[in-house]
Amino acid sequence: MGVADYLCAMGVPFHTAPGSSFTTVELKTNFLGSARAGERVECRATPVHTGRTTQVWDARVDNATTGRPMALFRCTQMVLLPR
Repeated sequence: MGVADYLCAMGVPFHTAPGSSFTTVELKTNFLGSARAGERVECRATPVHTGRTTQVWDARVDNATTGRPMALFRCTQMVLLPR
């Protein structure tokens, strides 16, 4: 969940006005599997909605070694516009 949240947060500034900030208003994670020591984990975050005041992001965490999904993540960010 930490890596998914981080990747989504890193994408938000690319879709906001200069000088704005943001905060998380909701997040949800469905855990589907796990990884063993030595297995590679990959995560990809994608924007679903990039509005002026809110953004919704999805992320998927996969066990790259087995090809199986480990987690599905969705978060909503509130964009705090500069004054």
